[in-house]
Amino acid sequence: MPIPVAQVQQLLTWLAVTGALLYWIRSWRRSRTPGLLAMVKALAALDLALILGTDYGVHDWLFGIATLPNYIVHVLTLCSAYWLQLFVLYLAHPADTIPAKVRARTRVLIVAQLALGVLYLLGPLPGKLPAITAEAGSHTFVVAYLAVFELYLGLAMFDVVYVGRHAKDLPPGYLRTGLRLLRWGGICGLAFVAHKALYSLAVRFDLNPPWAELGNVGAIRVLTTAGILLLMAGVTVPAVAPRRQLRRHYHALEPLWHDLTAFAPELRYTAAPPRRLFGRPDITDLVRTRLTEINDVLVGPLQPFLDPAVFAAALQPAAASPDASRAHAQAVTIATALVTAEHGAPVHAEDPVAFTPDKATDDYREEAAWLAAVATAYSTSTTVAAILKETSSHAADPVH
Repeated sequence: MPIPVAQVQQLLTWLAVTGALLYWIRSWRRSRTPGLLAMVKALAALDLALILGTDYGVHDWLFGIATLPNYIVHVLTLCSAYWLQLFVLYLAHPADTIPAKVRARTRVLIVAQLALGVLYLLGPLPGKLPAITAEAGSHTFVVAYLAVFELYLGLAMFDVVYVGRHAKDLPPGYLRTGLRLLRWGGICGLAFVAHKALYSLAVRFDLNPPWAELGNVGAIRVLTTAGILLLMAGVTVPAVAPRRQLRRHYHALEPLWHDLTAFAPELRYTAAPPRRLFGRPDITDLVRTRLTEINDVLVGPLQPFLDPAVFAAALQPAAASPDASRAHAQAVTIATALVTAEHGAPVHAEDPVAFTPDKATDDYREEAAWLAAVATAYSTSTTVAAILKETSSHAADPVH
């Protein structure tokens, strides 16, 4: 028996929102900032709205009131839109300007929710309607109810689209892609609001459009599914993609980390990183631990053997990429220091080699990216392999 299109759309949308919610809960547990909390609340409200808005085949399943699920879904949707607005504020504006902007939006939400509740009591509830839709637009209070819902939702989507316009000014990357996806999701949301308002108006004046508003291929279903999926992609890509990059850096650091901690095993952490959601260590904790162990060896027991002259000689001005040349030179310097520490005297340089990016940064992601480049050169360079071969040769020949 084929699965109805509506159920497939609902399932895909719910999976997207639930996946994003689980990820952002995990992010909030690591860094409990107001922006992350706003996103968690927005996704939780939207997730619950999707569950309550599913067609279970029984219209009066909630306390025998057919329109009550609709009303709760609308309340949750407005809350979700409000928290999405707060997330956008933290994303786009300076921290000192946010409290005033939050207060203004909170007041608008309170007014909208109060108006929605009063109009629900006056219109959809006593009207014994099967659902709160544009088809019931002959009732004045229903029209007003839908207008409040649509106006507030339109305001929130405008905020998203307004922030998304800055995507073209950002350098190519995950944030730029995420903002563009957010912008297109917001555009779908605005189209949803515009369609719902115009459709209601058309029905009010007996100008029934030739296309369906609801149903499997109704305009509302298409716009909400597309909008939610794009919004979920927009809020997830800028966070998930860098974590995937961190995981690649973590594995790239393996050869360098292995040799350095083998040289100074006392600097290797004995305590395992704390386990996060789902019982697994977070990749951020794993990368930071590995970076700390590498740096502890470089500035500690290996520091006296790091020779700036070796670094200068290993630089290749003719290399295609200056960064690649510098990463290779640092890898050669580390390999030479390891060999020297085994069989030679320390250098005790006054100006030690700095194993950091050219541009000073406190961002562990940038540090991880740079040391991953050094580690890649360390594991792939034939020069480094030849240097390290000396250590194995000495170990195999005790008379040497």
